[in-house]
Amino acid sequence: DLPPQPPDWEILSEEEARRARRFVFPRDRDRFVKAHSTMRSVLGSYSGIPAARISFSNNLYGKPQIQNELMTEPLQFNLTHSGGIAVLAVARRYELGVDIEVLRPIDKDVAEHHFSPDELCTLQSLPKEEWFAGFFRCWTSKEALLKGEGLGLNLPLNAFDVEAHPQRAPALLACRPPANIAADWKMIELKPSQQTTGTLAIRDEMGKFSAKAVRYFSLSG
Repeated sequence: DLPPQPPDWEILSEEEARRARRFVFPRDRDRFVKAHSTMRSVLGSYSGIPAARISFSNNLYGKPQIQNELMTEPLQFNLTHSGGIAVLAVARRYELGVDIEVLRPIDKDVAEHHFSPDELCTLQSLPKEEWFAGFFRCWTSKEALLKGEGLGLNLPLNAFDVEAHPQRAPALLACRPPANIAADWKMIELKPSQQTTGTLAIRDEMGKFSAKAVRYFSLSG
């Protein structure tokens, strides 16, 4: 939630700068600029491309990727932000998706509208004080999977089941048509702050991934 400085604006693309200026509230604009300029700086350090020269292309559903013929191997990345916190996940050999959410009150109708019967059953079994933690465990797991698959929210959330119990490890439990999400996604709980929870989804086609391989860096200064 640090205010952006002139160099943060300077490394943004023209499109990113236009998007930033369209925000109505200065706080939202500043968060967007800081998140995207930091993302460019981090991706530049991994790719060897100057941050201001990184070009992105999007798939059919809007998932970005670095567009550069000089890279010897693709660099996978995914950005998420909620409130004053942003998380960027980067990998060289794994497809990934990440989502975080600030813990806050949510109308239970949201769960009933989006979640599957099995997920709702799990939520209903929770003590009242754990319901919101269960909701956000479920929500961030679903979002991370869809972002990893490059689908955005273009798939019914109730077409696949994830673990909704906040005391259990996040996981993909079941999948039904029209969802065709691969079964080899592994999921890791994120806790970037006391009031923020999230999920990192990593596609492990070779079955060799270990959560110990995930390294965390704070750029909050």
